[in-house]
Amino acid sequence: MTHGATVRQGAGPGEYSLEGTLDLEAALRLSREPLEGEFLRIDLGALQGFTGSGAAYLLDLIRRFGPHIRFTRVPADLVEYLRELPTPELVSAQPLDEALEEQPFIETAGSGWIEFVRSARFFLALALEFLYWAVLAPLRGQRLRLGRWITEVNRVGIDAIPIVGLISLLIGIILALNAASQLVNYGAEKFTADLVSIALARELSPVITAVLVAGRSGSAITAEIATMVVTEEMDALRVMGINPRAFIVVPKLLALTAALPVLGVLSVLVGIGGGFGIAVWVLNLPFDLYWNATVHALEMTDILLGVLKSIVFGALIGLTAATLGLRVTGGSSGVGKVTTTAVVTAFFLIIIFNTFFTYLFFALDF
Repeated sequence: MTHGATVRQGAGPGEYSLEGTLDLEAALRLSREPLEGEFLRIDLGALQGFTGSGAAYLLDLIRRFGPHIRFTRVPADLVEYLRELPTPELVSAQPLDEALEEQPFIETAGSGWIEFVRSARFFLALALEFLYWAVLAPLRGQRLRLGRWITEVNRVGIDAIPIVGLISLLIGIILALNAASQLVNYGAEKFTADLVSIALARELSPVITAVLVAGRSGSAITAEIATMVVTEEMDALRVMGINPRAFIVVPKLLALTAALPVLGVLSVLVGIGGGFGIAVWVLNLPFDLYWNATVHALEMTDILLGVLKSIVFGALIGLTAATLGLRVTGGSSGVGKVTTTAVVTAFFLIIIFNTFFTYLFFALDF
């Protein structure tokens, strides 16, 4: 987890390093700490993140010290953010590019790897904190915010029913048409029901539902949390004595883990219905033949495995969105970047974990 930035004295006179997260609290604290030296050289290589207030603090230092200050190993995203600020009058004493010295490529690559490790640690810590607030906290008399949870379930689950239903219907139709076109060559078109029902229950419905929710709700959650961080609403909640993760993040994670299994089961039913319609009205398979084949092919184990996948996918989407949203740096451009990253990362994790589950179930002969 990141902490407010601190200043450390370097080896020589006027040499300093900034470490941690340069947010509003750190900027206010650092502005009261005098920096001594005829020429200041401030190393930003250990900076873990920044907000708009932190960037304003750096601009103020440039305005005050002019050509007598230089920042070294400045993270690329901070350089980009400072260059986009329409405040040339603040740095008229020294061009901005002369005050900033970007990190070398090898350090930038290393910083990216370090940031990945920090994000992974934050992800795991957030998962443990979620388990505490969802399981242990109620047992200790700390209530869950059911009102917010119900609101989030409505946004994540109920509002997603139309798009999930439509896509699942079309997937069922596509599966039935493609399966029948191959099976008819062997006189085995009656097994179309088996293929459609099992493929939907075990693989396609959990994955399709998770991808749709990640793109629809995961991106919205990331943008909402990131905006609250950038506008420092999270800090305001802490000042009011409210744990922002318990108040904002936990209800969203609970809603995702509760809504995804229900949406997944709905996707299975609608997809089977689409395949059923094609088989009966287009492929001219007997109604009772297709129905009996579906009933005999689909077992409760298939449904439960799909539900298990959906629960894990819901947690992955929520944790990814919350991790990247809480670790956003910069202003509005930072919000856009983490939102895009959250969707892509969620897709990647969904496919990775689905592959793992599929191999595991195959090895265990489930």
